[in-house]
Amino acid sequence: MNKVLTLIAACVILTGCGTMTPKDILKSANMARNLGKITSAGVGEELTNCAKDIFDPANRGSGC
Repeated sequence: MNKVLTLIAACVILTGCGTMTPKDILKSANMARNLGKITSAGVGEELTNCAKDIFDPANRGSGC
């Protein structure tokens, strides 16, 4: 219960300054939840795809 209250308080404080929107908070929550699903092979493939995009700007399919 304390974690929920802390999360709500942090969201209110951060959105009060206009720096974070609810969409940003949702993205951060999803990122934190999916952080445990990252593998080193997946990270390597993502880096390879981004490097290919640097050298071939016509192919921007990786989202980098």
